[in-house]
Amino acid sequence: MLIPFALWRISNRLYTDRKWLIWGVFIFSWLLYEFGHHRWDLSWPWLTLGNSMSCAIPFVQWYEYTGTLGGSFWILVGNILIFEGLKSKITSKKWWALNLLWWIIPMGISFLLGSLAEKRINVGEKIKVAVLQPSFDPWNEKFVRDPSDMQAEMLRISKQGMSESGDSVDWLLWPETCLVNSIDVDQIESNYQVALLRRYLLQDSLNPKLSLLTGFSGVRYYQTNVKPNRSARKSRYDSSIYLNLYNSALFLNNQHPPEVYNKSKLVPGTEQMPFIQTFPILEKLAITLDENSTTGSLGVSDSATALGKNNKVAPIICYESIYGEYVSEYVRNGARWLGIITNDAWWENTPGYKQHFSYARLRAIETRKWVARSANTGISGFVDPAGNEYQKSAWYEKKCMVQNIYANGTLTFYTRINDLILIGLLLVSYLIFAMIANSKRL
Repeated sequence: MLIPFALWRISNRLYTDRKWLIWGVFIFSWLLYEFGHHRWDLSWPWLTLGNSMSCAIPFVQWYEYTGTLGGSFWILVGNILIFEGLKSKITSKKWWALNLLWWIIPMGISFLLGSLAEKRINVGEKIKVAVLQPSFDPWNEKFVRDPSDMQAEMLRISKQGMSESGDSVDWLLWPETCLVNSIDVDQIESNYQVALLRRYLLQDSLNPKLSLLTGFSGVRYYQTNVKPNRSARKSRYDSSIYLNLYNSALFLNNQHPPEVYNKSKLVPGTEQMPFIQTFPILEKLAITLDENSTTGSLGVSDSATALGKNNKVAPIICYESIYGEYVSEYVRNGARWLGIITNDAWWENTPGYKQHFSYARLRAIETRKWVARSANTGISGFVDPAGNEYQKSAWYEKKCMVQNIYANGTLTFYTRINDLILIGLLLVSYLIFAMIANSKRL
């Protein structure tokens, strides 16, 4: 964060008569900082300015074109305009009219786009989706209680919620790592937890085509004495075996083979130790939320993979829902709706879990997709493509909720491009503004 301010200060000393071009250096070095911050090992996108607009949904419907980087650009330029006016004691009505227009015009565009999005909420193929919130305490229950007992409780709550909806359900979402005993990702069908799900959930369902998206703790074994990849670590029990641990999502359907996606945007410290390739000794300092694992970083999938056969879902695991461009990659890979599975109980009862839910609204707008969100606890519920919320659960409420949503093949402008191209487009637009501003001695 210091770098944009340092570059601005250096530019200000060298080019004192080019005020708006100097501010351009600050704005675009800040946007490049945000771009890079989403892609390095210490990534924490809570600090992205554009994400701060997640509680002002009516004003940022244009995120379907710009994503959060556009929001950051809007905030930065608007604050600079106000700052320069106050610092220079400008009293010109034209100046303050310009300031006002900078804020009002995007808001007006947003209201227009929002009204258009409202008309397209029900466009696509209707599917009935259920989300489970089992509300297990991760500190004293989730990794201590008998896993079979917890699975039986989740089955009971799910069946009760789905039966109350009347019609058969097409998809059921269970939260992140709700299957806590590690499952070999190369031997999915041989695992007893999966067998129980097939027998007591999928076969018993009113809809024989019911699909389940659930989180689980995954593992892959390597019979080798050479470390096969960055995140592999030696087994505690056999020094000739390396293994990868995963925070994974599993698609199950009785008419199709299982599919797996491994979380790729990892939480620094708890799921990955930053910079272990540069400083290997740091790997020994890593902590883990899985009591059965050794220390180190989790393995990841190569890309954002959509799961399922018909109306594919984006299996967004927890932290990944904060990354707009990464969520767009799921859509480019075939996802027709977004499924977020998470465990926000780690936040305890603080604003953290509320903020995390609100980011789902931005992802819905950026992709113009329905969102179904299943949290161990926190807030479970649904969000439509215009960012409206439905059936939000309460903190530590045990509940299964059912909602009709619409799967669509929409590809927004933001989904089609990447953030680097967007920065280039914003740079061109700002340079045009800077040239006009300097020519008029603003």
